[in-house]
Order: sequence, then structure tokens, then C-alpha cells
Amino acid sequence: MMKSTLILTLSFLCTFPIMAQDFCSEVECQYLDNLYQVSDSLYRSEQPSRKGFGELDKLGIKTVLNFRRLWKDDRKARDTDMELVWMPLRAGELTEGELLAALTAIKNAEKPVLIHCWHGSDRTGAISAAYRIVFEDWSKAHAIEELRIEALGYHEDWYPNVIDLINDLDTQSFRTALDIKTSELAAGQ
Repeated sequence: MMKSTLILTLSFLCTFPIMAQDFCSEVECQYLDNLYQVSDSLYRSEQPSRKGFGELDKLGIKTVLNFRRLWKDDRKARDTDMELVWMPLRAGELTEGELLAALTAIKNAEKPVLIHCWHGSDRTGAISAAYRIVFEDWSKAHAIEELRIEALGYHEDWYPNVIDLINDLDTQSFRTALDIKTSELAAGQ
């Protein structure tokens, strides 16, 4: 009886997905409070300070994609060799076209890439979720689950449109536009 129970338990555990491991992981950083590694080639954060950019440079970040509307990173990142890309977005008015433009910039950028907005929560969270779905073959539900992790700071009451945008995302048309082959997709959820 004990052996049967053990085998049944082990069988269940081997088929039960381990969810927490695949969510983005926090990166300890003295000058950034909201820095997470999404994948080997993508990080997300709040607006880096000048010292924060220094830490990102030491991490090996090659490209920074900034979604803030009124602030560029040129002055704060002037002591680094990072490629700076400015793509101003409004969290409450995000469109599929803007998601596609951001994913195109990520795909074409020298890696690893950091994406950020002011808090690293809403605009950054939307792009990160779209990245998970399109490049890593995550389900929309799983990407939204990560978006809603409290520590990442998504303001769902202010920007419920982000969830709608992710749910309505035409994954296959994005992959076609980005020329992503099925064989290139990371194993997703």
C-alpha cells in the first residue's frame, strides 16, 4: 500500500507544472528596486538612475528600450556604451501596433535588452507579457498571471485595457510579422 501511494504521488508530482520557476526573477541591484530577468536576453525595470545605468552596464545590458513619453535616457546613460531606443507609449492607450513595434525593436536589438518605463509596471508589463506569448509560446492566461504578480506593480484598476489587449493579441499574425518560425519558440506554458 505504501509503495502504491508513493508511486502515485511521484507520478502526480512529475506531471504537475512548476509555475513559480518560469516567472521572471528579481535581480538584486543597489540602485534599481524593480529589476527582473524575463529571459536570457530580456530584462525589465523601473526608470534607471545614472547609478542604475552603471549597474546595468556591469550586468552586460547592450540595449535599453525606454517607453516613457517625456524622458529620454541619454543623460543618465551617458557613461555607458548601451544602445538607447526611445519608444514613448501611453499605458491607457496601448495598441497592437505599438506592441508589435516594441517586439520588433527587441528582436532586432543587440542582446541582452532592458525594457523600462517610469515604474516598470504597466507599459513594461504589457510588452513583457506580449514577449512571453509571441517569443516564448506562453498562453495568454499564464502571461497575464505573471503581469499580475504584486511585486511587479501592474495597476489593473487604472489600466484594465492592458489585459484586454493581451487577451485580444493575434499571436500568429505577430509571429508572421516578426518572421518567427515555430522551431524558434521557447518552450512555453
